[in-house]
Amino acid sequence: MEKSSRLRRLWGKYKWIIPASFIASLVFSLTAIALCRVRGFDGMESYAVFNIGADIVSLCICTVLLYSLAQDKDGFSAYTVTFAMLIFFTAALLFSDAAWWVVEGISGLRLWNLLINVFRFIVTTMLIFYFWRYVVTALRLDGAYRRIADIIMNILLVPAVLACFANLFVPLYFSISDDGVYFREPLFLWSQLYFGIGLVIATIGFFVSEVPVKDRLITASFVLIPVFNQIITLYSFELSTEYCAMLISIVLVFGVLVTKREKEHIAMEKELYEARVNVMVSQIQPHFMYNALTSIAMMCRIDPDTAQEATVTFAKYLRGNMDSLRQSSPVAFEQELEHLKKYLYIEKLRFGDMLNIEYDITATDFRLPLLSIQPLVENAVKHGVGMAEDGGTVKISTRETETAFEVIISDDGLGFDVSAPIKDDGRTHVGMDNTKRRIKEMCGGEIKIESAVGKGTTATVILPKEGQNFEDTVS
Repeated sequence: MEKSSRLRRLWGKYKWIIPASFIASLVFSLTAIALCRVRGFDGMESYAVFNIGADIVSLCICTVLLYSLAQDKDGFSAYTVTFAMLIFFTAALLFSDAAWWVVEGISGLRLWNLLINVFRFIVTTMLIFYFWRYVVTALRLDGAYRRIADIIMNILLVPAVLACFANLFVPLYFSISDDGVYFREPLFLWSQLYFGIGLVIATIGFFVSEVPVKDRLITASFVLIPVFNQIITLYSFELSTEYCAMLISIVLVFGVLVTKREKEHIAMEKELYEARVNVMVSQIQPHFMYNALTSIAMMCRIDPDTAQEATVTFAKYLRGNMDSLRQSSPVAFEQELEHLKKYLYIEKLRFGDMLNIEYDITATDFRLPLLSIQPLVENAVKHGVGMAEDGGTVKISTRETETAFEVIISDDGLGFDVSAPIKDDGRTHVGMDNTKRRIKEMCGGEIKIESAVGKGTTATVILPKEGQNFEDTVS
């Protein structure tokens, strides 16, 4: 599918984001633990010790979740990246919270207290921004509402971050006393403005979204937990519920993500299996079997040895088609070529000297879906040289470019007008359609067709090198 191919290219461009988030979260966790060991817990209130411990545990869980996402490259999507950024900024917020409890009330660490709180306010703002991005992807928001909402969230993000940064010089939202104690300033409520606007926009999104109600309720539950936490901790400086609110939200969304991926994986496996069945069936159509058996029957009288060889070859050809049902990953090109030669051997029996076959194989070290070349060759034989009065030549070539491997099937047959509408003639295009789909889905590749009436047709299969990291999988 075009979407799958696009996501493969997107992963190639931004594949560093999730691993980098995991490494950063791991650094946050280790740093928080190191700070606690250096500071110790002497003279610290019990609720502060509890909050620090809970923050570190939550940090470790965020790190594990990011590690899981980093390992699952096949599940990459805009939803996954947005969710990873949500986890990352949650981890950053948890780290800043733990660090704050460590330095709070120590006059000698007043500057560190100031820096940590500025960092915490900025991270909170970024978390709200990526929460909105999560709502957009989870609820599949689009149209005029999303465009307007994106403009609002993007424009307000810059002044919101700058206002947080300004606290380094002017006590807008908070101040740190000379003895190292944090105090909220009267303008603290303004720091919640971006949060409030984001909440209103997200809430409207729940109503304008067209996704099923169940999905909207799941997303809404992720909103309500932080909201309740914000209300509870607005004027509380002791027992914090921030860590548990974030942890519950992240675990909830991660559970939904895992379930969603599992369903998509099962659906994709089913679609690929059906595609393999359709390809296999399309290559053993009754007319082909009839023609093959007729040719072998004729050979039994005039050339028994050739008939015997043809029978064995035909049996191996059928066996290869049946084996394709169990093959769920790309195979080596040499395997596909051997199967293709069996097919062409049988067709050669039928067409005789009217069918010439040429090979120009300069590259073989690549993989492709099983039975993905045969539909192209079959079209070249059947619609190209097979309909020409004097027959013709089918040429199979391979080559390696800087970024891809290419398989070229060309013929000097009748050709056709590529701009003309495709005729609906039943099963003729089933094999071709499934081949295009499987090459995109399994290798991120594509097929290009060039043809001219009276001059022949050339089909080029392009297989990107970045899609060649596969192992044999027989289900």
